[in-house]
Amino acid sequence: MFTVIVAFYVLALTVSLLHLATSAVITTLRMKAGSDLFAGPGPKVSVLKPLKGLDDQLEENLRSFFELDYSHYEVIFGLNTRADPAFDVVRKLTLEYAHISAKIVISDFEIGLNPKINNLYNMDGQATGEYLLISDSNTRVQRNFLKQMVQELRQPDVGLVTATLRGVGAKQPAAVMENLHINAYISPNVFVAHALSGIPVVIGKSILIPRHLLQQMGGFAAFKNYLAEDYLLGLRTKELGYRVRTIPALVDNVNVNWSFKHFLNRHTRWAKMRRSMHLHHYIIESFSNPVALSVILAFLLHNALGIEQAAAVTLLKMMHDRYVSGLVRSDLRWYHYLLVPLKDLLIGVLWFIPFLSYKVNWRNNYFRIGRESLLQPQPSFK
Repeated sequence: MFTVIVAFYVLALTVSLLHLATSAVITTLRMKAGSDLFAGPGPKVSVLKPLKGLDDQLEENLRSFFELDYSHYEVIFGLNTRADPAFDVVRKLTLEYAHISAKIVISDFEIGLNPKINNLYNMDGQATGEYLLISDSNTRVQRNFLKQMVQELRQPDVGLVTATLRGVGAKQPAAVMENLHINAYISPNVFVAHALSGIPVVIGKSILIPRHLLQQMGGFAAFKNYLAEDYLLGLRTKELGYRVRTIPALVDNVNVNWSFKHFLNRHTRWAKMRRSMHLHHYIIESFSNPVALSVILAFLLHNALGIEQAAAVTLLKMMHDRYVSGLVRSDLRWYHYLLVPLKDLLIGVLWFIPFLSYKVNWRNNYFRIGRESLLQPQPSFK
């Protein structure tokens, strides 16, 4: 029996290393892809910015959306209350960029359990664009970002466009680990999942969708009680016969000062969400963590060979992560990659949590996650 278990982990580790090589190759090809931007005016775009509190470098993030090189767009900010500290930041920018069409929507109306969807629903009534860009408050973009997104959405049969996520700005170890995971795991595996299985993995940091297509889905109200609204937007787009595209244009996810508690809470919630969407995909996901698999194999072998293979795999994974992060022009330093083993082992441990608990804490709201990330209110974790 012991021999069978060892053989299984040797096979799992081999598959994991093949996956590592595949992600490097596919990401290299995708990040080198590009196209000429269209000339002349494009369709009007409403940029929807749900806000809550002061994210890292919020003013600089929002400022980038006032400086877009696009002729016909508006920016709509959504807050639950005027007392939110983000209000003063937004108010300052709207006065500074008076030539940019901008609106501030303040409403605590709740259509469902997903706070982000509630905010988007309240903003949607003020939007006048043909296209909607859903963009989180902790993101920052380049001047030509919107042109790149619209260019792709104008292609035949494309119904939804997202950009390649890049973690930047880390100053604390937990923030470094978050950006490592974004740059060397999440972003590459969006390309891998689509290339190998056709799965439309949509990251909610930046989503461009035609208004008419969202209305066909039932509008934001259709996602009011789901945690994974971004992923479901991708699935619904595909079900309606349209393609989902992730383009190599970069959207910066700014993570500067994170605590380990924040890191663990976020990845626990994401793990439970992914397990609720597709159990078999979630199980396959465990084969994409070679560091965790090599450590398990080292414990099983309990000899010098086990230690040597774990060390070799860990070094290879660090080299892979640095290479792939370089493709997205990451601002991570060489010594940040020394945290790769710790980050991967933590992610490996957290992978088991969804089999023990379905409850999550999301911005001090407690929920139980059901099928397809359906939310059910819970009074607490007790």
